[in-house]
Amino acid sequence: MGDELHPRALAVSRRVQATAPPVIVTTKQLMAAAPSGRPVLSLAQGVVHWRPPPAATAAAAELMAVVDGQGDIHSSEGGMRAVFGGGGVNSYGPADGLPALVDALKQKIADKNGLHGYEVMVTNGANQAFVNIMLTLVDSSDKVVLFTPYYFNHLMALQMTGGADSVLLGPCHSDNQHPDLGWLQQQLAGPDPPKMVVIVNPCNPTGVLLSASELESAASMCAAAGAWLILDNTYEDFVYNDSKHHCVCKDNVVHVFSFSKAYGMMGWRVGYIAYPGQEMLRQAGLTDCRLGDEMRKIQDTLAICPSQLAQHLALAALQSGSSYIQQQIADLQHNRELIADALSP
Repeated sequence: MGDELHPRALAVSRRVQATAPPVIVTTKQLMAAAPSGRPVLSLAQGVVHWRPPPAATAAAAELMAVVDGQGDIHSSEGGMRAVFGGGGVNSYGPADGLPALVDALKQKIADKNGLHGYEVMVTNGANQAFVNIMLTLVDSSDKVVLFTPYYFNHLMALQMTGGADSVLLGPCHSDNQHPDLGWLQQQLAGPDPPKMVVIVNPCNPTGVLLSASELESAASMCAAAGAWLILDNTYEDFVYNDSKHHCVCKDNVVHVFSFSKAYGMMGWRVGYIAYPGQEMLRQAGLTDCRLGDEMRKIQDTLAICPSQLAQHLALAALQSGSSYIQQQIADLQHNRELIADALSP
């Protein structure tokens, strides 16, 4: 008889084995294992207590009634067909997102965030937005900076795509938890500088809000070193005590935004990327850097398109104005003060 075959044992990838477990899942397991009757409070996940704006959920309900053949397609101003087209929410949509939503978001980032010359891609949540950006801008061997404490899913995304050994964990100042930009400057000036720097502002998990000068400085030093700066603005509306959230408008800066927190849309999974448009890149001499075209490769592979129904709710939420979310966020001020007092020495 010939030699017997000895197939190798089944195994999972080294990439996923090198990926840290999600802290949210771990926390939920710890809470479930807590003794009965023992009060346990988790600060691991940002979940607001409010729902999306009533006008948004009403619009989504009307849309579904139309899709189910139970509503009047002309009941809304202009008719719902004018909004979602003949294919409806059951068909695939444009890769970049619902055109009406994309246009509204481009207006929003220009008016509210000062991002002119930027394009928008809608994603299934801000986590997918980050993955789209990461896969477009860096290879697994490229160094990427995260500041400690970092948002855990950013690290996991880098780890599971083979970049675990290329992550540089930057320090924050112990007295205020702001990123140490002096350390960042040293890394960028070194012989093997990082290609991408990630900052969450306000920070998840500390809540620290960076000043406009800090962000502009980080963007400028990254640009001088040929590095991308990724700003995650998921908590842009959660600012207090007359503080102002700032976005940097620069050809090496890509922004992440989310509907999950301020609009109470965690389960609807709608985020978006704001990235320098082709004209902005052309003016910077980056004519071969076609971010939109490259990111669409990732978008089509991971999601094909964002959820159609969720995008309609997001559009209605955006069109309903900011008063609803501003009131909800303002009401958290008391909670914020209680937690700050409890954690004070």
